[in-house]
Amino acid sequence: MPAPVGAPVKAVASGSVIRVQRHGVGGLEMLIQHQGFIGVYSHLGLIAPVIAEGRRVVSGGEKIATVGRSGLTYGPHLYFGMIVDGRSVDPSPYLHIAPCGTSPQGAFERELRPGRILLAKSNGSP
Repeated sequence: MPAPVGAPVKAVASGSVIRVQRHGVGGLEMLIQHQGFIGVYSHLGLIAPVIAEGRRVVSGGEKIATVGRSGLTYGPHLYFGMIVDGRSVDPSPYLHIAPCGTSPQGAFERELRPGRILLAKSNGSP
């Protein structure tokens, strides 16, 4: 999800921090055990001070980090992944957005530029 460097990254739900790590192409990332899934937040810039200091429980909507450009990236953005029953799943249905690359024609811009994304309106028009 394109976003400017320094933008807040918030937990999608309450949960427990599994770990903060540097992970190859994902750069600085945080894994959080939410109810029913693990959230993977990647390409982070800075970790929230309370988590860096050891706090391991987060609330939904709580700032956990900032957007960065760590890892392999062509521009600032947040990668959010979900692991359910040990398998990666597409988080778009849970976030109520169209899946990347499968949206109806015109629902998304043809080319996403860093920091700009257009979501489809409920009637399917841009």
